[in-house]
Amino acid sequence: MSLFRRKRKEAFYYPFVEIKRIQVDRYRYLDEATRSVLMTARGRISFIMCVLGVLFFIILGRLFYLTVMNYQGRTFAPSTLKTDIDLRRQNIVDRNGFVLATSLPTVDLSVNPRLVKNPEEVAKRLSAVLPDVSYQEVLEKLTDDASFRYIKRNLTPKERQDINWLGYYFLNETQGEKRVYPHSHLFSHILGGVDIDNRGIAGLEKSYEKELSETELQLSLDMSVQETVRRALEKGMTKHQATGGLGIVMDVRNAEVLALVSLPDYNPNLPAGEDLSVRFNKATAGIYEFGSVFKLFNTALGLESGVIRPTDLFDASENVKIGRKVITDYQGQNRSLTVPEILIHSSNIGSVKIAKEIGFQKQRDFMQQLGFFDRLPIQLPERAMPQYPTGEKWADITLANVAFGYGISVSPLHLIAAVAALVNGGYYRVPTFIKNGNQHEPERLVLSPKTSDIMRHMMWAVINWDIKPTDMMSVYAVGGKTGSANLIQDGKYVQGMLRTSFVGVFPMAAPRYAVLVTLENPKRLKENWYFNTAGWNAKPVGREIITQIAPYLGVAPQEIGKQPTYITRAIEASQEYKKKKKR
Repeated sequence: MSLFRRKRKEAFYYPFVEIKRIQVDRYRYLDEATRSVLMTARGRISFIMCVLGVLFFIILGRLFYLTVMNYQGRTFAPSTLKTDIDLRRQNIVDRNGFVLATSLPTVDLSVNPRLVKNPEEVAKRLSAVLPDVSYQEVLEKLTDDASFRYIKRNLTPKERQDINWLGYYFLNETQGEKRVYPHSHLFSHILGGVDIDNRGIAGLEKSYEKELSETELQLSLDMSVQETVRRALEKGMTKHQATGGLGIVMDVRNAEVLALVSLPDYNPNLPAGEDLSVRFNKATAGIYEFGSVFKLFNTALGLESGVIRPTDLFDASENVKIGRKVITDYQGQNRSLTVPEILIHSSNIGSVKIAKEIGFQKQRDFMQQLGFFDRLPIQLPERAMPQYPTGEKWADITLANVAFGYGISVSPLHLIAAVAALVNGGYYRVPTFIKNGNQHEPERLVLSPKTSDIMRHMMWAVINWDIKPTDMMSVYAVGGKTGSANLIQDGKYVQGMLRTSFVGVFPMAAPRYAVLVTLENPKRLKENWYFNTAGWNAKPVGREIITQIAPYLGVAPQEIGKQPTYITRAIEASQEYKKKKKR
């Protein structure tokens, strides 16, 4: 019998004796030394098994505590997860939480030039693996009398690998971060950008430099609305061969900007090119004459001051002469017009006569109340100072020009903020790009609710008097006004070159949103009967924007409801005159 078999436990049973199991020592045939070693090993194995068992039950208990005892239905958003790299600049998000600007960890390559013994050879090898860094540029840094110079910021993974393969001990890698704009051009003029050291140099990045180092910034902008405005504006510019354009969408109840587009724009992820004009924000940094859109303010002031009533008639059959200047109507009606009809047919003559009733002092005070004499106190650093007539007394020609949108230049954001005050009950609020940014900000009453209500009906009539009920402008109860102003070149107005604008508010039964569209120098097209005024280009772009964003913003198709008598009579008179003219 082998030694192995002798180790087995054996049981002997004796006949006629109470059955009893007898354990036999499995090590009884081993010498004392071997027996001692085996017993020691057995003890150690038993100890290890005990320790492992205790650890297993500790881990099992911990898992039970975390998953059962300590569970509170928690969810962990990706933004709450910690990373090994503490990024210094926080995210910028839209009103729905979508990221518009973020920072990513990167690696920067630096060198200690004093340790470089063969700069020419090193420069040659570095420029070979860094294609966007020239040999001469690297050589200058390697031969500089300094202990630290950056070779390149934000290395790509491949560049980093290639650099490591070179094995130069005097090259160093430092952790950095790079600002990234996931939506490229879409928010460029609002977000602005940062420099090579990740410091804000334009837009909200500059205005909120300190705040972005501490917390995330949530804007009032809506990415979907912004994309819709940009796409429609770009399409309109292409169709009408315009040289530039802008679009703004604002909530008239709290002056929050939902979209702001200035074209042409740029990609903030790329370094600035030679054409810096694309970085100019037309919507806030540009000031322009807006033409007939200003007739809205002229009419509102006339009603508010009590010098005119909606039913008043003004003779627009003859031109108005002031000094050497003769004021005429574009496609004039050659008849007497009520106040709503002056707006409907955009009569310069009627507007000037209303302004004469008002007087320059009230006109100037009202323009100041609407913020047309000051920079807008908005969050963007790119803010324009309006240009307006100065002096203690305005000349008669100045009074007349301002009445129909000339002689005073404001930014598009100035304009839409003032239009919002006309329809929201008369309250002026400063535009904001921050969600709930005007929650605790002061507001001022510039019109009575009664005048605001009259303006709502008049603006609705301007858009709806000659369109079909199936037109999307009618479906969403849009009201507004168009305006066309001659461009200035070399200090002179150029006939035929226009800046066309459309401002629309919807729904006019209970105004919620205002839309402004402006095109620069749209061309005369055959399909538009060679007209290039706002009704043929800016207005269709505005219609497309409203049609697309209204359902998204929760605005259902609706009717304006019963109109005041002075509105229905103005519409009937305009329609009758149009039929008579066709005959």
